[in-house]
Amino acid sequence: MTSAVSANALRQGPWPWLALASLTGWVALSGAPTQMAIPDFCGSVAGMLSQGVWSGVSLTLAMDPLGPLLAWWLMLLAMMPLLLGGPLQLLWRRNLARHRTIAIVLFVLGYLLVWTLAGALLTLASITLKVLAGDAAVVWAVLAALLWQASPAKQMSLNRCHFPPRLSLFGWPMARDSLRYGLINGSWCIAACWPAMLLPSLVEQAHGLVMFVCMLWLVRERMLPARPARWHWPLPSYRTLLPGSAPRLTK
Repeated sequence: MTSAVSANALRQGPWPWLALASLTGWVALSGAPTQMAIPDFCGSVAGMLSQGVWSGVSLTLAMDPLGPLLAWWLMLLAMMPLLLGGPLQLLWRRNLARHRTIAIVLFVLGYLLVWTLAGALLTLASITLKVLAGDAAVVWAVLAALLWQASPAKQMSLNRCHFPPRLSLFGWPMARDSLRYGLINGSWCIAACWPAMLLPSLVEQAHGLVMFVCMLWLVRERMLPARPARWHWPLPSYRTLLPGSAPRLTK
C-alpha cells in the first residue's frame, strides 16, 4: 500500500519536471570538460598547496575564475531537484495562480544563493582535508558523514526541511516570504546534506557513481517522514529501506 501511494505521488505534481532538470544536470556534467570537475579542481589546488606553490593557485583561478562555480552549479542541478518536490508543491498550492511562477522563481533563487555560498565553504573544506589527510581524506569524510548521520542535529535539520512556513498571498509580502522560504529551506538542506556533497568532491575516480549514490540516499531520506531527533544507528536497517516504515514524529 505504501509503495503504491509513493508511486502515485511521484507521478503527480512537479516530479516529472524535477526529474527532467536532474537528468539535464547529469547530461551536462557528462559532457563538461574534465578540468571543470570539482574533484579535479580541489585535487590540483591541494597538490599545489602541499608543494608550497601558492602562485599556481592564483594562476589557476585567474585562468578560469568561473569554472569551479559552474561545476558546482551543474552538480547542484544534477543532485538537488528531486529534493524540492515538497516545497514546490507547497508554493503551487498556497499561491494564487498569477503569483505561482514568481513565487517559485524567488524560492529557487534563495535556495541557489545559500547553496552557492555553501559550495565555496565545502570546496575549501575539501581542499583543506586533502592537504591535511592526503589519500586518507575520503576515509575521514566517510567517518564524519556517519557521525553526522547518527546525530540528533542531522535529524533535526532533516525535520526542518519538511517544516511549512507562513506564506503571504499578495504583493511584496508574497515575494518576501517566497524568497525567505528558499533561503531557510536551503540552509536546513545544507545542514542535512553537506556530507553527501563533500564526499563526491574528494573522489576523483568514480566521481559520477559516488554522486549518483549520494543523490539516491538524499532522495530516500527526504521521502521519509519526520522522526524524533536523537542519536541512532546511521545506516538504514532492512525495515527502514521503504518510505513510510520509519517511526513518525508525534506530538
